[in-house]
Amino acid sequence: MAVNFKSPKEATLYDWMLLAMIVAMGGSSFALIHNALESMPPAAIAVGRLWVGAIFLYIIMRHAGRRFPPLFQRIDGRLRLRRSWGSMIAVGASGYVLPFFLFPWAQQYVESGLAGIYMAFMPIWTLALAFFFAGEPVSRRKLVGFAMGFVGVIILMGPEVLKGAAHSDMRAQAGLLLATFLYAASTIYARRAAPIRPRVFAAGVVLSGAVIATPALLFIDLASSQWTTSAIFSVIGLGIGPTGLAAVLIIMLIRRTGAGFMSLANYVTPLWAVAVGALIFSERLEPNAFIALAVILAGVAVAQRAPKWQRSMKTAATTSEDPGASMSAED
Repeated sequence: MAVNFKSPKEATLYDWMLLAMIVAMGGSSFALIHNALESMPPAAIAVGRLWVGAIFLYIIMRHAGRRFPPLFQRIDGRLRLRRSWGSMIAVGASGYVLPFFLFPWAQQYVESGLAGIYMAFMPIWTLALAFFFAGEPVSRRKLVGFAMGFVGVIILMGPEVLKGAAHSDMRAQAGLLLATFLYAASTIYARRAAPIRPRVFAAGVVLSGAVIATPALLFIDLASSQWTTSAIFSVIGLGIGPTGLAAVLIIMLIRRTGAGFMSLANYVTPLWAVAVGALIFSERLEPNAFIALAVILAGVAVAQRAPKWQRSMKTAATTSEDPGASMSAED
């Protein structure tokens, strides 16, 4: 069955605020993960944050008077998975399970800087997938802006990271590339999902991810007696912020502006992570961080700036709707 999608509207100040909140939570997650890894295995962190996020979102959903839709529906006398749950499970598996395991696994064999550069592939994957599967147009301006953002991330990480790519484990690098592709695919799934309220959709997505990820705990040594209070609170923080609240904001932003705009967060998030590292762990800010900031922000501006003819049409439309607009502007 064909599905018609509305074209993403031009981002408003509210949309930029949502993007900034997603960036802040995503960038802060690196510091929380860094603290949790001191006494907890990566799988326990991944599963723990998913369950905390799922419980938190369920409470928020029920407080708003919402409920999950039924899991199955009867069609032609047979029980079938409801489309809404199919969407939530697909987004949960692709965006919250496999990437959560692939990134920690890959970072055992490659430098964190190289992992950060691979994360910058996510907006590029999203741009291509959104064009083919979500009807989002790809303009020359958008391509240039996304390329500038990618270059900015490379500047942030430093040229030595690229040199080390040739000597790093190729399987791990392939895993990082797959993880970013899955992140991108999850945003497209969310864009094409059945119409469900954001809080219900986010709760279902994270709950699906938690259920799918939990069996992984059977194959590792949890060593729970070694967990510190600080690590446990870090996982709780990861679940409430970067996993729970961020899931709602991401769904809202994708539906308001499209997958391409939301994916820009992956260019800005490394900058925020560097800033948080400097503030919390007293890590030194190198000059390339400020150069990268300028390049990335310029790329974001180029990617989101509407062509001149569209701005002219918007101005004309506004003036035609409000004949007194131009007069009041001159007064």
